[in-house]
Amino acid sequence: MSWTWTALAVLVLLFFLIIQAIFLLKNRDAETKRLPPGPRGFPIFGSLHLLGKYPHRDLHKLAQKYGPIMFMRLGLKPTIVVSSPQAAELFLRTHDLVFASRPPRQAFKLLLYGPKDMVMAPYGPYWRTVRKMCTLELLSNHKISSFKSMRKEELGLLIGFIKDAAAAPVDLSAKVGTLSADMICRMVFGKKYMDEEFDERGFKAVIQEFIGCAATPNLADYIPQFALLDLQGLTRKLKAISKVFDDFLEKVIAEHVQHSSTDENRNTDFVDLLLSFLGSEQTDSQIDREHVKAIILVTIYIYIYIKQICIL
Repeated sequence: MSWTWTALAVLVLLFFLIIQAIFLLKNRDAETKRLPPGPRGFPIFGSLHLLGKYPHRDLHKLAQKYGPIMFMRLGLKPTIVVSSPQAAELFLRTHDLVFASRPPRQAFKLLLYGPKDMVMAPYGPYWRTVRKMCTLELLSNHKISSFKSMRKEELGLLIGFIKDAAAAPVDLSAKVGTLSADMICRMVFGKKYMDEEFDERGFKAVIQEFIGCAATPNLADYIPQFALLDLQGLTRKLKAISKVFDDFLEKVIAEHVQHSSTDENRNTDFVDLLLSFLGSEQTDSQIDREHVKAIILVTIYIYIYIKQICIL
């Protein structure tokens, strides 16, 4: 019985896609007059079939045929491909504000609550507010100087470890990378979190699973109507990963709320700063709990990424 309903859903979806494809074909001639040259592609799927195991090589070959600024449809998504320094300057410098926002992707929509972070969020008042907040409160010279004693402490731990392990070989690249990651973690969260505090699988396993899902071409990104079907199983995996991160973020926030109410003399960290803006009118954009978790999550990703680099 379930297969019957699945088949029916697929048929209904294909019907609407065909109708949409017909509409696009009717308007394609008018669009072609204003768009750069490029491959025509098929209805619904566009030029996805032209991208194989090495998309960058396939795009290079297409650019040699159609030029440095090329138009192609990836599924139902109109796409401009730029492949020369001069053309890239037009998009990244001359008209950078027009193209500042990143295209939406299901992976980041599920993991970053919308997204509501400062990396994948669309360019606008909120993005500018968060960028200003991070620049002044996390990356400013004054804020970095305030963590001088913490850096000395972490550096002392590293020197002590090297001293104790003097008789055995030490991977200095890995230890220095871990030192940087631990410093970032303490600056942002006020403490270092161990793997077992995050999830039973640990940071490495979960982040590698997320990277694998995010790096896999997702059909739902190119044909959004396929998202409900989850033909590749990526939505299910991404929701499970998102649940792991959300539980951890709630734990971090709960700890900071508790400590702020019991210890008013402790040093404030970046999470405390974000929580102070909840429901506040000090910023141009309203910041809620999901915004806080999304911003924290990006800093967690940076921390984990640095840590995994030193492991690899």
